[in-house]
Amino acid sequence: MRFRDLHVTAAVGVGQDSRMDFRIEWPAPMDEYDWAVQEAKGWLDVTVEWDGGRQVVEVYDPVRLAQSVTSELARLGRFTARRLLVVPSVTRENIESAISAIVDEHFFDHG
Repeated sequence: MRFRDLHVTAAVGVGQDSRMDFRIEWPAPMDEYDWAVQEAKGWLDVTVEWDGGRQVVEVYDPVRLAQSVTSELARLGRFTARRLLVVPSVTRENIESAISAIVDEHFFDHG
């Protein structure tokens, strides 16, 4: 079971009156220690849910992303990611801010 923690209403276009409500589902309830561990790991998968859809978003910091790309290229000869979001560091604040911004930019409008 996933922990639903954040419910946000964000604008879906500059100057538009329409709003998009969305939720970020964290993988588990996370306290300060858990967030410190996750920030050190440099990645986290979260689910963003909105009326009519939901998407898993892979969140990475730049260092961990580079490590993952290098590893996958060496192992498989390719790197793929579906909903990739890179933030300066994997913190709750950075993830919430970035997801709110990409909702405003219609990131989730294209399946």
